[in-house]
Amino acid sequence: MNIPPRWTAIAAVAFMVASGVYGQEGLVVVVSEETEDGGFQLLADNHHIIPVVVHVTLSRVTNLRADATLPVTAVLQPGSSRVELFRLHPTSATGRRGFGLEYRWARGDPDRVQHDDNHRYLLPFAHGTKHRVTQGYNGRFTHFGENRYAVDFDLDIGTPIKAARGGLVVEVRQDSTVGGQDARFTGMANYVLVQHDDGSFGNYAHLKPGGAAVTVGRRVSAGELIGFSGNTGRSSGPHLHFDVRIPTREGRMQSIPTLFRGVNGEAITLEEHEFYYASHPGGEPFVAVFGRDLTNEMFADYAASVDPSGAISFRTEDVDLTFVAFLANGYDRAVEAEVGMVLRGVTSTVSMPRTITIPAHTELFLTILRAQPGAQRLQFTPRVRYRLLDE
Repeated sequence: MNIPPRWTAIAAVAFMVASGVYGQEGLVVVVSEETEDGGFQLLADNHHIIPVVVHVTLSRVTNLRADATLPVTAVLQPGSSRVELFRLHPTSATGRRGFGLEYRWARGDPDRVQHDDNHRYLLPFAHGTKHRVTQGYNGRFTHFGENRYAVDFDLDIGTPIKAARGGLVVEVRQDSTVGGQDARFTGMANYVLVQHDDGSFGNYAHLKPGGAAVTVGRRVSAGELIGFSGNTGRSSGPHLHFDVRIPTREGRMQSIPTLFRGVNGEAITLEEHEFYYASHPGGEPFVAVFGRDLTNEMFADYAASVDPSGAISFRTEDVDLTFVAFLANGYDRAVEAEVGMVLRGVTSTVSMPRTITIPAHTELFLTILRAQPGAQRLQFTPRVRYRLLDE
């Protein structure tokens, strides 16, 4: 969970008056007050800058009757105070009376949300830059329940985060300094929450300490800087968690599927383990290069001069966890090399072992190594046997 929990438990007090405590940061409060007939009045305050929906239920009700069907759901306008939710009336003139009270609340008004499912969200990082989706929809680590349709982007700490859609900044947290994989870090992420004009919310989580670039009450435009990525809260490493969520009448915030803007402005759905470029309207043109598009034929005629070294050397170039491998001959004579590979988590596009003849002082293309989806460890170790050829 990336925004702190919205369950607020008022001390369960069987046979006593339920006493109110503050919800998250005191934004939403539900309390009870005794009435003249010996019953209770349930009242709510909303200290948020936007409407909220509150969902109230009771347990262990003794000698009391509610004048409304439970559970009760109500939308509270911003700044509202002492809004009556319902009353509990005595059912007996004698005996103890009491109840346990619990409530949840969610940001926004579920009756007014009309999400535009065709909206193309910007990828929330700088135009022309490329990042990988490390956890997608239904991700096994944390993307279930309210986070089911969330997306995690592999961003180093301090990477600028851009608004995926314009709206009003309604919540900011940036005081957390802790994070880790353990569940005890749930609810400790720094975040920015932006309400869109259709009533949905953009949730940007795991920001670095002090990593918000906006304040509550400010309107932001799509593509505007709103913060810097980090590793706070429940997190397996530096990244940005992003989702679009809507309130429900049960007082929950639920993420929903979203479309994103592709390189050419097309609508795309993001896939786990894939790399994506951010292409923001009005940005400078750029050349999109993806490792998945590289082929052996692109390097078939590759040959580069190298300095004399008296050795055979191996090197790779990394493009989106696709590794283009080369073998260089630093001898003054041509060599015939037999190359094998120890591979883990990657596959080779050329059958190994491979025999290759390399002219003197020349580097040639060897193979393309592709990371297997979901691989946790990548290893490629060449084993080269060679002989110098006669001049």
